[in-house]
Amino acid sequence: MSERLKYVLAGSCVGFAELLPGISGSTVAIFFGIYEKIIKVLSEIRFKNITLDLKKLNNIFSLELMVPFIISMIISVLIFSNFILFLHNEFTLIFNITLGLIMIIGGYLLAHAEVIKFKLDSLGFYILGFITSFALTTISNNSIDINFINLILAGFVAFSFFLIPGISGSAILLVFGLYTTIIESVANLNFTVLTPFAIGASISLLVMPKAISYLFEQFREFIIVFFSGLIIGTGLILLF
Repeated sequence: MSERLKYVLAGSCVGFAELLPGISGSTVAIFFGIYEKIIKVLSEIRFKNITLDLKKLNNIFSLELMVPFIISMIISVLIFSNFILFLHNEFTLIFNITLGLIMIIGGYLLAHAEVIKFKLDSLGFYILGFITSFALTTISNNSIDINFINLILAGFVAFSFFLIPGISGSAILLVFGLYTTIIESVANLNFTVLTPFAIGASISLLVMPKAISYLFEQFREFIIVFFSGLIIGTGLILLF
């Protein structure tokens, strides 16, 4: 498989996964082996790197890979949003059980070597990720008011979790009671809702990749294990 085709396929799967209230698009990116590359590219988004020199832009942002990835991801979201909404509404139990099992298996595979070795430091981060996934679900069980400011905040938080393997942005929207609202807005292109949501997501895009990239450079092993704990914890939440 060519590198470009790999990114197109990954983009389609990431877009599909991010519609699901359980599977993080970043988790899918990790399984494709492109997560760190994407975070590194996103961390380079700053004013000094914006130029009309396409060659320089390509060197900085790997446009030959990122553009096909983003386009295929957007197309996937637009194509499958109504389908995912139908499955979620009509087959909720089966939908959640299937997602939960996928998350548990995927989380185990992500860091099984470190967990099996029972490295105490790594195991501690694994447990921390596991606990964090449960703690996040207690934030709110009620829908928040749908207004401009809250939609910006929701966009920031949801996109931040889009960038973090483990709990998906859609799962966070489900916790906040905004999942159906956002998915319906995507399906119907309701820009009254999507515009403030996109503003929040854009702010997250400028801030979070730099932080994640730094953490990966300094604590890669621990971060991977922490993410695996998040993924498995989320899977268990979906099951029960």
